[in-house]
Amino acid sequence: MYIDLSSMKSGFCDRLRQITFCVAQHKLKKSKKKTIEIFEIINSECPYEFSKLLSVKGYKVKNVKKKNLKTLKMSPFNSSISINTCKEFNDDLDIKNSDLLQEWKRSYKLLEPKKNIISKINKIIGNKKYICIHTRLTDKLVNFKEYMLEIPKKDVIYKKQLQDFFNEISKIIPKRCKNIYLSSDESFFRDKLINILNNKYKIINRKKKFNTNSLRQTSGSDFIIDLFAMVNSESVISTTGGNVPLTSLLIAKKKKNYIKWTSFKNIYKFYNQIRKAIYFLRFFKF
Repeated sequence: MYIDLSSMKSGFCDRLRQITFCVAQHKLKKSKKKTIEIFEIINSECPYEFSKLLSVKGYKVKNVKKKNLKTLKMSPFNSSISINTCKEFNDDLDIKNSDLLQEWKRSYKLLEPKKNIISKINKIIGNKKYICIHTRLTDKLVNFKEYMLEIPKKDVIYKKQLQDFFNEISKIIPKRCKNIYLSSDESFFRDKLINILNNKYKIINRKKKFNTNSLRQTSGSDFIIDLFAMVNSESVISTTGGNVPLTSLLIAKKKKNYIKWTSFKNIYKFYNQIRKAIYFLRFFKF
């Protein structure tokens, strides 16, 4: 199986959509070949190689040079996990799109961290029961005007909304919770959250390096540790939502409670409807 990721120029979780789709298609075709060859290009949006961080259960994965083969090429804009995407890329008339969609979602559960990363996760988490709080802010924090004019599907958070999150986070954490893992892509607001929660909860903390000169401030290994800490948590609370928490829910073996702060309050839901209306008026001609 050859997967060309050259058109998927966005983040790591976007690339996982194409990889898991191809795996699902491969399984439904009942192919006996168990090698996945991936061509991918590192960029500022995704400075990590899949084959160095994750494996696919039951398959051998290796990076290869670009091949002159006719194969599907997804992009960030046509790869949502939906029946429409299945209709667009399903090249086998014997495979029902509904079956492909279900197998696509199931294929996420085949993703596993490399053994060295699993060891790190086990050392950090152990047998603890905990919830995960996810803060994604490096390219998501905007002012209110930018928030209202942004594409509605793009997960962003405006400054007062973030301050409300810090003020009210203790109210939405389950009462039975004792341990909290913080999954974050930057250090400033992570440290602020630790200061807020540290007196009441045990923070599953660890030394983590952030490269402030890079769009993706964490290493590939740290990113996967955060992702699978989220996967193994009891529930997830996220400032902005986005692909990382949604990917963790697909990988997880059991359903869990998921709170997306930017859609949590009725006023935020109202603003989201206004954003959709503004987008429609700006970009659709009558």
